[in-house]
Amino acid sequence: MDLTPVRGCRDFLPEKKIARDAVIEKLRRVFEAYGFNPLETPALENFEVLSSKYAGGDEILKETYKLTDQGKRDLGLRYDLTVPLCRVVASNPRMTLPFKRYQIASVWRDGPIKAGRYREFVQCDVDTIGAKGMIADAELIALTQDAFDSLGMKTFIKINNRKLLDALLLKAGVPSAKQPDAILSLDKLAKIGKEGVRAELFERGVEAKSAEEILAMFDSFAKKGNDEIIDKLASIVGAEDAGLKELRDVMQYCAAFGVREDFVAADPSLARGLSYYTGTVFEAFLTEGAITSSIAAGGRYDKLVGAFAGRGEDMPAVGISFGLDVIGEALADGTKEKKTVVRAFVIPIKTGAAAAKAAQELRRMGVPTAIDLNDRGVSRCLEYAAKEGIPYAVLVGEAELKQKSVKLRDMASGKEELLSVAEAAARIKSTFCSR
Repeated sequence: MDLTPVRGCRDFLPEKKIARDAVIEKLRRVFEAYGFNPLETPALENFEVLSSKYAGGDEILKETYKLTDQGKRDLGLRYDLTVPLCRVVASNPRMTLPFKRYQIASVWRDGPIKAGRYREFVQCDVDTIGAKGMIADAELIALTQDAFDSLGMKTFIKINNRKLLDALLLKAGVPSAKQPDAILSLDKLAKIGKEGVRAELFERGVEAKSAEEILAMFDSFAKKGNDEIIDKLASIVGAEDAGLKELRDVMQYCAAFGVREDFVAADPSLARGLSYYTGTVFEAFLTEGAITSSIAAGGRYDKLVGAFAGRGEDMPAVGISFGLDVIGEALADGTKEKKTVVRAFVIPIKTGAAAAKAAQELRRMGVPTAIDLNDRGVSRCLEYAAKEGIPYAVLVGEAELKQKSVKLRDMASGKEELLSVAEAAARIKSTFCSR
């Protein structure tokens, strides 16, 4: 029997799970600081929803896990958290808007596996539904800056606008009908380079002259600052272009939110491959390190929710998704992982009931506590605590009980103190942050 996890999926032993939970908690605090509320949706969706023409498009559908239940219903594992969100909003027409939600959950894609990319992975999504203005887009960029600052990660975010990109493609001679295909190729520019994109554009039926003009246009933006890029875009598509005006508005609101100038980089070649994006698009990257793929990404999708609702009208929506797995890999480099959440290990010395009482008192005082369950000797218990990385041992013997105390042992220094249970709890809790 093969006991390894399914290809592209992983087990997380306590030291890994603790580190992941710490990242989630920091993200959650930032999300809630910006007024976003939690949402939970099922892992399974009706395949009709996932494969809808309003959802992620043909490319993502190729990677969607499909199954049939005993009732012969076609189902699929969600490939992102955006489509389920749209379903929720569309099925709750009386929902108060704007609706600001975050969701942290697993998604599945049967795609290629590489560093930071798996078939089951966790997305941390933040979305605003029902806000037209670009202030909502900029708020997400400000949130992204704060989220990565809270994790101690040096990052920046690339930003573009799909309306603007469509205008640039039109200027290069790519007809509207060919633009979605061209965008799918342009989305791979960082991955397969100019030559690969050029070949793909030809395969997708984009004329050679147009393909060369697109690539030359993008080259002309290289190594330019945001202001220079905005000016050059205005000279190409006109200052009143809708996409360019939205990009300008986002940048202005970013400044108002206190986003650092070097955090945001305008990139007219940024495409984002999913077909539902309608305006602002953005991707966050590490400024250094081995991971070169994006670690958060998203954009505006004003048509998706309304299409699901069948109301024939747009519903403003913008969101960003943080990749927990790739963030975890970036943070793991050179850091020591905590092996356990336990802060105190109670060692009974022929005092089972009294030791159990002391353990329960510590727990009620807010100290995560374990107790020896196997009646081992003191030395073996101390070995166990050291091996598990538990910072404190609490010895409960007859001598300690006579003094209405316990013996608190610092596992790092070996120092021992005779304290009351309450004093021991206070001492342990005072070191939570440092341990």
